[in-house]
Amino acid sequence: MRSKIVKQIFKKEMLDIIRDKKTIFMMIILPMILYPVLMVGMSSFMMMSMSKMQEEDINIAFSSKPSSALVSILEKENKDEGKLNIVKSTDREKDLEEQKIDAYVEIENKDNAQNYKIYANSSKENSMKATSRVKESLDEYKRDIVENKIQEQGLDVGNILEPLSYEDVEVAKDEEIAGHMLGQFLPVILIVGVLLGAIYPAIDVMAGEKERGTLETLFTLPITNLELVMGKYLAVSFCAILTAVLNIASILLTMIYLVASAGLGEQIGISMSNMNQLILPGIITIICVGLFSMVVSAISMCVCSLAKSFKDAQNYITPVMLFVMIPSYVSMIPTIKLDSFTAAIPVVNISLLIKSVLTFNSDINLIAVVFISNFAFVILSVLLLSKMFNSEEILFGGSKSFSFLEKRSNIKKGTMPSVSDGAILYAVGLVLLIYLGTILQIKFKMVGIGLTQVMIIAMPLLFAFYIKTDFKKTFSLKVPSIKHILGGIVLWAGVYILMSLIIQVILYFFPQNMEVVEALNETIIIKDNLLLNLFVVAIMPAICEEMFFRGFIYTSFKGKNSYKAAIICSGILFGFMHMDFIRIIPTSMLGISFAYCVYKSGSIFIPMILHFINNALSVVVSHYQYSKGIKAVETSFDGFNMEYIALLCLSAVLIAIGVWLLRKSKNSKEEVKNI
Repeated sequence: MRSKIVKQIFKKEMLDIIRDKKTIFMMIILPMILYPVLMVGMSSFMMMSMSKMQEEDINIAFSSKPSSALVSILEKENKDEGKLNIVKSTDREKDLEEQKIDAYVEIENKDNAQNYKIYANSSKENSMKATSRVKESLDEYKRDIVENKIQEQGLDVGNILEPLSYEDVEVAKDEEIAGHMLGQFLPVILIVGVLLGAIYPAIDVMAGEKERGTLETLFTLPITNLELVMGKYLAVSFCAILTAVLNIASILLTMIYLVASAGLGEQIGISMSNMNQLILPGIITIICVGLFSMVVSAISMCVCSLAKSFKDAQNYITPVMLFVMIPSYVSMIPTIKLDSFTAAIPVVNISLLIKSVLTFNSDINLIAVVFISNFAFVILSVLLLSKMFNSEEILFGGSKSFSFLEKRSNIKKGTMPSVSDGAILYAVGLVLLIYLGTILQIKFKMVGIGLTQVMIIAMPLLFAFYIKTDFKKTFSLKVPSIKHILGGIVLWAGVYILMSLIIQVILYFFPQNMEVVEALNETIIIKDNLLLNLFVVAIMPAICEEMFFRGFIYTSFKGKNSYKAAIICSGILFGFMHMDFIRIIPTSMLGISFAYCVYKSGSIFIPMILHFINNALSVVVSHYQYSKGIKAVETSFDGFNMEYIALLCLSAVLIAIGVWLLRKSKNSKEEVKNI
């Protein structure tokens, strides 16, 4: 790769981006005016609202005349609150509703004691303030009465009412308080800023080039695809990083203004002297945000490369924004911290790293994990982007759009599902499973599980019917050979052992998930009904879920020659569909092995058999435990001992034999071509 060529491409893309007024506005002007307006404007508005509330009078009515001592306490001048007026009321409910009074106090005399009931409308702000004022006054009035009675007995008021005293001592430094406050919202703001800085340039250099028809011209130049993609990628990354830096600068300048004016900074624990302590955390924040910007830039370019026009790219990029923005809110959850697990999760690790750095609770080892993981994400995303640039079908708009948007009369018979078709089917299935499937399973239990499986198989069948696909090819409806079946069973056995070991490791680091596993088993198993359990939990998922994932999803991601991508993607999507943290990785491995069997045998019936065996084994074990009245045997991971290593070796041997049987079967290259 020639650096001079990449530099020229970079300059060309930067000039094109600078010419776009929308991009300049979103990248430079917006961050410079947005945060000052939001932070200064909102703080001023809140102070004005509080001042207005303090100036408003409070009207309180009593059922009978209160004591003069209580009245004097109520009418005591309070600089932070408005004037209190004692008024009369003939209709309590009507006056409260019409806000003629803010609170109504009913006085009852029982056994030489007074009981007070405070009636208020909690939907009215002034009414809530009046209630608080009355309660404080009654507390003071009650204390005065108690003190007078104690004094009448000739006792020491202080020793009786306050036998001990306490006070709060703040040990946190001012910069730690300031960092904690910034760590709550700053990660979200920075991530949103990175998105704004990456999305519009990515749309312009990818979909914009297609729409203008200039992309073909670039390929006539004596440059390689890698040089072209790196030049474009560096331009988009530069814009994203620049936007992030401008966001940080705008926020810091606004904070300096707030600190220097009206003493607002002192109220929130920030001063000019302790802001210097945030310099080093700020530098680390900029570095990690820069790495994250490069990841977002590559992902945005990958998504935009699928679009044919600027408008299509805007539609495609919306889910990316949601998938990036939602995890960023993790910084606002106090119970989630940066650890060895969260440090490897995209977006989440950046958000929590910024929070930990600003609160001076960062660990150099965890920072290294975040940097390494994001650097790995950068490499993977750039590799994916460069691979997509080698596809003329993607670059020049020849790839199919969503088939379900086409009229059925315009669709040719035998149309095979595309990647976009598989993606939209998975998205719809995931949404229906979360909302409709959950409701069905909670309300109807076992019947709801069966209805959910019917819904899962109905979606790909209806979609396939609508696009007039070849059902036999799309769903790999082919009778498998005995060797295929045997190879698949051996492969499943090896993967099953490996899955069990991985689950033990996960439970070791996250033991709280054991309760989830036990609750799940109790939910899906009906005692003393083995046949029904086998039908609903083993047979139905084996057919329905395999038609969905190893049928439609696998074929749509396969395209012409992308077998590896189809195997991995369909398996990972299968794992995420189960929406259980402890099962995502093991189930993804299971899905990948099932997809590999389809690839080698050309038959969906093999993963159906394996899926049935896998679920039936769990059903039989659970049924046996219930019938014998025993608890599940709890196993735990206690290190890589000889037993664990032996099981790993056995798993590897079984997987190798299963793969060998599938490769040595009668499934020749000619058969693979017909898949």
